[in-house]
Amino acid sequence: MRREFRPPVFLLVLLLAAPLAGEERPPAPEGFSWKTIDSVKAAFLVPKGWHFLEETHGDTHSFFISEEEIGVVGEFRTGLTVNVQRLKRESATSYAKLFIENLSAIGKVQERWQSEEGVMRLYGARIHVTGDPPPFTEHVLAIGNGRTNTIYTIIFESPDLLWDQA
Repeated sequence: MRREFRPPVFLLVLLLAAPLAGEERPPAPEGFSWKTIDSVKAAFLVPKGWHFLEETHGDTHSFFISEEEIGVVGEFRTGLTVNVQRLKRESATSYAKLFIENLSAIGKVQERWQSEEGVMRLYGARIHVTGDPPPFTEHVLAIGNGRTNTIYTIIFESPDLLWDQA
C-alpha cells in the first residue's frame, strides 16, 4: 500500500525559503544534513550518504540530490531535482501550471493538486511513467512566485521497485 504524500507548506518553506546567512534554521533530522546554497538563498536537507550536484545553465540553477553520484554515472535512478529560474517574459505562476500539465502528459497521473500561499502558486502531481524501463514514479511540484517572477520545479523520482523505500 502506498502512502499518499503531499508535502506540507513548512517543507516547501524549508526547501525554498531557507535561512539567509546568519539566520538560524532547525537542526537537521537524524540521518540528514543541511546543504546551504548561497546562489539561490536556500538550504536543502540531504540524506547521509547521498550526493549533491549543482549546475547552472543560462538563467537556470539546477540542484540534484541523489543516491547515485551523478558526476560519475551521469544520471540517477532515485533522487531529487530542483530547478530555479527567474523568468523574463512569461508569468511564473502561469508557467508553473503549464509545467505540470506538460509533464503530466508523459505518464499516468495518480494524483494532482494545487494551492496558493501568498504570492506563491503551487501545482503538483504524482505521475507514473512506464515508457522507459524500469517503470518509475515522479512526485512533481511547480511553484510560481508572482512577486519575483521566479519558477521553482521540484521533482523526486524513483523506480517503482524502490519507491516505498525511497
